[in-house]
Amino acid sequence: MFPKKLALSAKEAAELIGVHENTLRALIARGELRAVRVGRRVLVPRAALEHLLEGQNPTQGEGGAK
Repeated sequence: MFPKKLALSAKEAAELIGVHENTLRALIARGELRAVRVGRRVLVPRAALEHLLEGQNPTQGEGGAK
């Protein structure tokens, strides 16, 4: 598996939760999953994945980046 990183690439995050990378990117585009852009990379915080899987909206009140 992946080492305990604070944030994962879109590909790593998709693999971790068992969805296609395009599905994960669509979640980000719709604002359902918080992501951070660092240069050209899109990183997904582990906490955002946990919130998604718990059914919470991680972008409420935090102004999630796309």
